[in-house]
Amino acid sequence: MPQSHRNLSIPSFDELKALAEKDPEQLEALRHQLSMEFIESVPEEHQGPLLAQQSHIERIIERGNNPNHVNILLGRELGKQFVRFADSLNKPIDEHQAADVIQFPNATSRPSNNTKH
Repeated sequence: MPQSHRNLSIPSFDELKALAEKDPEQLEALRHQLSMEFIESVPEEHQGPLLAQQSHIERIIERGNNPNHVNILLGRELGKQFVRFADSLNKPIDEHQAADVIQFPNATSRPSNNTKH
């Protein structure tokens, strides 16, 4: 049974700052643990998209060279997602692009590439 995210205990800023200075790996583990606890606390139908977003965030963090670079990368990503979200809210449904669907031929009707010359 998921627990409420209101029960998550987050250390104070000063405690997090001290942890970052003395043991950055432990701070990273705490960040991951708290993220997962939050995701597990929401209804199951929301966990999949949150796990996907968390994975995306993890990949961005791995690309960073230092904490400031990570913050810049995450800020850029947040800006991109905000624009996509605003566009999806402001674009009427009938303005979505349509595409032609092309049927791929099945393997038995394709010409063979194994011809000898």
